[in-house]
Amino acid sequence: MTSKNKNSYIETLIPIIILFVSTTGWYSLDYVGMKAFWIGFFVLSFTYAFLILKDFRGNIDIKKLVTNKYNILLILYSVWVSISYLYNYQGRGSLLYTFKIWFMIIFYIILTEIYIDNITKENKKILIHNISKFIFILGVFHSLVGLYQFITLSNKIFGVVISDWPSYNPAAMYGNVNGFGTYLFISIICGFNLFIEGLNKKSNKYTAFLLIFQMYMIYLTVARTSIVALIAYFVFIFILLLVKKKELLVKIFSKNNVILLIVCNLIMFSIIKLPEYRGYINRLLNKDYVSEERTADDMLKEKNSKGFNNRNIIWKAVGDNYTEYIYFGDGLKYNILDRIDVVNVISERSEGVDRISYHNTLVRYFASNGMLGLVLFLAMYFAIPLKLTINMIKRREIDMESSIIIILLAVIFMYMQMEEVYIGEIGFMSIITNFVLGYGSTLLTKRQR
Repeated sequence: MTSKNKNSYIETLIPIIILFVSTTGWYSLDYVGMKAFWIGFFVLSFTYAFLILKDFRGNIDIKKLVTNKYNILLILYSVWVSISYLYNYQGRGSLLYTFKIWFMIIFYIILTEIYIDNITKENKKILIHNISKFIFILGVFHSLVGLYQFITLSNKIFGVVISDWPSYNPAAMYGNVNGFGTYLFISIICGFNLFIEGLNKKSNKYTAFLLIFQMYMIYLTVARTSIVALIAYFVFIFILLLVKKKELLVKIFSKNNVILLIVCNLIMFSIIKLPEYRGYINRLLNKDYVSEERTADDMLKEKNSKGFNNRNIIWKAVGDNYTEYIYFGDGLKYNILDRIDVVNVISERSEGVDRISYHNTLVRYFASNGMLGLVLFLAMYFAIPLKLTINMIKRREIDMESSIIIILLAVIFMYMQMEEVYIGEIGFMSIITNFVLGYGSTLLTKRQR
């Protein structure tokens, strides 16, 4: 074990890394440039690695790491994905992509295993609290920006354009509304954790209000994938509490909390009706009159009318040409671009791009890395929840820590059905998934502290 002071650096650094990576979807990143992002990311990553190896070097069992069944699975996954990209060699891009996959697996799954496996339960609680707090606070900031966009129909703040997405469908700092919805999906989960932690605190009413605020904002994004995954999370977590922690569930729905919930909802419900008052509010802000009257309900109806929003066309194109992908995939070639009308299927902004999102993680693995790549991903991903479930069945006991990891992996997998979460890429959901997998893998051979 290390000193509390040494641990505190890592407990703070992890949430900083997560927030930093979340900026990859920000429209304003164009002002800074990706070069600056890469420099910052690698500085943070090597600092993370240095602190873990320095503080826990005496506790690292190399033989155990190498022979650990889950780590062997990670290595097999990384090896095959590397082979598939090199087989479909596209120059330096393929080499860099292969490097990135190994880097992310080693730094953010295996090193996370080492860290989590060598800290106390108390340090785990501090880490989870810090991650929740940092993500939730930034979620509040994004939500305030999104609310400003929705009210004023403007993406300019202090003269700086922060997004080019239609402001009546607020994307906050993101270049795409789904990025904002994704962030709020995780932020609301973090906010709920903070609310549970503070059930006995008077200040918890502020957490409750800000939590409900973000729930309304995710509704305004109309990011259906994130909304459905978030609803599933709350369904699963309340079932878990009903079975395992009824007393906690009673506290959550105490008389005072129910009154607080009603009051907060009455206040925040006005957000949905704000389009009716845009002209008046903008006059108070000395802004030009705006006439857009579209409401959140209108946006939701519009999106639902589009069904899969043309994503099924991408999936069908991959399925129709499955023989081309089944062995090694096509790596970074993205032959899909020759088989669909990118402008009509995606958007005019996508004209001339050399890569697109498959909008389904499983389709992405099959298309990029072949059937074996898909199978290895599924094995790597489900090894943890399946093993944890089997362990609990054997013990005839529901373990809260294991159950929460299972729930998180389940809702992330639901999210994956309409979005890409590629293990090895650098992005908000990818790094969250890496940390959850790294944490979860330590529970496979859980030691009581």
